[in-house]
Amino acid sequence: MPGVRNIRNIVLAGCSLFLLCQCATQDDLRKLNYQVRAVNQKVEEVKNSAVENLQKRQASSVNKIDRVDEEITRLKARLEENDHRQAQNHQQLTQALSDMQAALEERLTADEQKISELQQQVEQLTNGIDAMQRARIREAEKRAREAAKKAELARQRTIMAAASGSSFVKVLPARKKIRVGTGGLVESNQSVAATSQAKPKAAASKTNAKVRKKSSVETKESTDKASGPFAKAMAEFKAGQYKKAYGDFEQVLSRNPRGEQAAKTLFYMGESLYKQGEYDLAILDYQKVISNHAKDPHTPAALLKQGMSFEKLTDNETAKIIYKKLINEYAGTPEAAKAKKRLQNL
Repeated sequence: MPGVRNIRNIVLAGCSLFLLCQCATQDDLRKLNYQVRAVNQKVEEVKNSAVENLQKRQASSVNKIDRVDEEITRLKARLEENDHRQAQNHQQLTQALSDMQAALEERLTADEQKISELQQQVEQLTNGIDAMQRARIREAEKRAREAAKKAELARQRTIMAAASGSSFVKVLPARKKIRVGTGGLVESNQSVAATSQAKPKAAASKTNAKVRKKSSVETKESTDKASGPFAKAMAEFKAGQYKKAYGDFEQVLSRNPRGEQAAKTLFYMGESLYKQGEYDLAILDYQKVISNHAKDPHTPAALLKQGMSFEKLTDNETAKIIYKKLINEYAGTPEAAKAKKRLQNL
């Protein structure tokens, strides 16, 4: 090594200088040679030791470098493997997303087609329902007009029976389960049976004018006494004697069919039938209140109870029509508020 050589050269130069400067003896030369050999030996030992250490260090460095290279190789392999896996995962993910998108588009197309079909069906059903409702309303109005005519005919016969001295007139339906529309009652074949207690006929010589005069006098007298029989009938109604109360209400009405209490009497006749579960017959009496006493305070209540009667007969559609009529024509009344609540529950 260069350092060792320099040391050795320096020592040799020193010795030579020393020899030149002094006359060395033979012993001194031997000592000097011995010292030079010792120095050379030490230099050689140092050289060997340095070289050995250097070789060891070099070998260790080479070993470390080899390990680093191996680690770098492994890392590169892992990176390449990760890149390959990421590429595969990316490809798989892209394919999965593409498949999902295609499936979603296909499903959306199918759903849109179904929605379109459902919209068409709903539109057809809506048109059909509207047409049915219009037809039903027209039919209900037609039957309601017919029912009103029959009710008016029954009222006139009641008046005639009262004028001729009959006890009372009862209106009986031929069939039950009546339906009504916007106009009110849808009534089946109705027969009017006049049940009267015969009284002695007037003399043949009496003129029609006298009969009318006598009838008006009897009507006035019955009006003056109406509070008594009506109060009795109301007491029977409140006591739960509905059948008996109905008969008394009927007699009150037959005596004064156009009096101030006519609408109230008809209403409680319907109430008596309603309490007995005769909902179809109660509808008839409620309809008489609606048709003949539209401005009476009992008319909204009659409409409400008529709708409730149809609910009892499980005819909810007709009940809805009646409730809507009540809400439209008698808005602001307590009965209209009740009809709204019942309409929401149907």
